[in-house]
Amino acid sequence: MDGLNRRSLVTTVALVCLAAGEALAQERVPAEPIPVEWPADTLAAPPDTTPAPPIVLPGVETVVEEEAEGFPWILEWPGLWGVTVTRYSRVDGAVPALGFRLEPRDPDRWPSVEARIGFATTRERVYGAVDVGQRLPLAGDLVGRIGVGWFHRSQTFDDWKVSKRENDLATFLVGTDLVDWWRERGWRFGLGLESALGDRSVQVEFLAAEQFSQVNRSPFVLFGDGDFRDNPPVAEGDLRSVRARYVHDTRDVQSPLLPSPGWVVTIEAESAVEALGGDLEFLRGFLDLRRYTRFGRDTWWDHRLVVHAGSDLPRQRLPVLGGAGSLRGFPAAAFVAEELAVQGSSELRLPLPVTDWIAPFFLSWHVAGLADVGTVDDELEEWHADVGLGLSGINIFSYLGVFVAQRITDLDESDAGPRVIVRLRRDF
Repeated sequence: MDGLNRRSLVTTVALVCLAAGEALAQERVPAEPIPVEWPADTLAAPPDTTPAPPIVLPGVETVVEEEAEGFPWILEWPGLWGVTVTRYSRVDGAVPALGFRLEPRDPDRWPSVEARIGFATTRERVYGAVDVGQRLPLAGDLVGRIGVGWFHRSQTFDDWKVSKRENDLATFLVGTDLVDWWRERGWRFGLGLESALGDRSVQVEFLAAEQFSQVNRSPFVLFGDGDFRDNPPVAEGDLRSVRARYVHDTRDVQSPLLPSPGWVVTIEAESAVEALGGDLEFLRGFLDLRRYTRFGRDTWWDHRLVVHAGSDLPRQRLPVLGGAGSLRGFPAAAFVAEELAVQGSSELRLPLPVTDWIAPFFLSWHVAGLADVGTVDDELEEWHADVGLGLSGINIFSYLGVFVAQRITDLDESDAGPRVIVRLRRDF
């Protein structure tokens, strides 16, 4: 086994230790004190709870610990004692990192601070990030936020389809990297407004970052030969842009695992113009519209519409359709748009009985039917579609869904057969 695979196996051990550490941390629940009430007519007085003075022995120095006062933050170590694995991709392999968070005791007065440093295991490269954020209490039911940060990271534009953690697992387990990557180094400054209930938010961010292409590095793969598709080159140079984002969520969400009826609307716009002083110039917009509808006790019919549009888009901002979270009957990145991409998805879930043999695995589970349709044609003339069937359920750890999707267009291609998709997060 070469040095690369040995480093990747070390990453596997780190992942297991990290999960165990997080599970142990969740089990540490402090016990609540038992209240004691003294009857009013009792002759006995309550016990004296005044702390006894320290015992001083001859010749022995006594140290009395005093509660720290005045330090405005709570120090938190993410993962296992601050060690996490921030990424596993075909361009970096694993990226173990060491970091910390400072959470303010009074968030209206003191900022939050987060910092981490990480190391790619397939190349000699150091990544890092520092973020400082301040909560701004405003009148009414609005909360303001201001933040600034420096970063050096691998980035993707495809996380609207699949979460980065799901992609990490797919890359490590079966050698399927579902997203495209580039490297950027720079800083950001952002302002935000959020309602007290968290159902509405507006963010405006300025980004200044150098852009670099990334190439495949053949990381360790647990199952499979690790034959990754090529990571495409991007438009390199200095990117300076202003981005605005609005989110409105009408659902009563108690947990990300539990569905809730309502609407979710996300609108985003980004502009990189000559006046900002960067090397790249473009304009883009993004719409993500979702509707969750419940019939009866536990029957769901969900819909999603996604629209990408722009002009003079560089490769790192081009919308890409296909794969998990997109056109599920097609491979990842099957269709790359130039200026416009439209995708619609629908999913119907019917409840299944939770019998004695299924109860140890799922709290609730459904049989699901799905359909996707999309296009990257600027004239909206050529469309691609698929249908599918599967099972999805919620267990004590997370969501789990297994689907089989079959395209109903583009059947003359060599890879037109059915595709199996495993999800650890709802498609929408």
